[in-house]
Amino acid sequence: MISNPIPWPNGARCACVISFDMDADSLIHIARPSDSYDRLYPISMGRYGPQVAVPRILETYRRLGIKQSFFIPGWCIESLPRRGGGNFDRWA
Repeated sequence: MISNPIPWPNGARCACVISFDMDADSLIHIARPSDSYDRLYPISMGRYGPQVAVPRILETYRRLGIKQSFFIPGWCIESLPRRGGGNFDRWA
């Protein structure tokens, strides 16, 4: 054991982090810039994050009273609302 343990709140003995990556469909556009918009399968997979997963995660965390923060790549912020893929205001 550590000789000077970290004093966690409410007598907890440890902390836990749950991390998610939300890159949306940015990776297909990086890998295949010339024809990425024609690749519907990877684009639809990439949009699952902002359209389905993140709203579900946020609702679950709100229901359980868990605080969270997200890092979202700038490309996603700039391109998804314009293309109808994400509504980042609802995540606030």
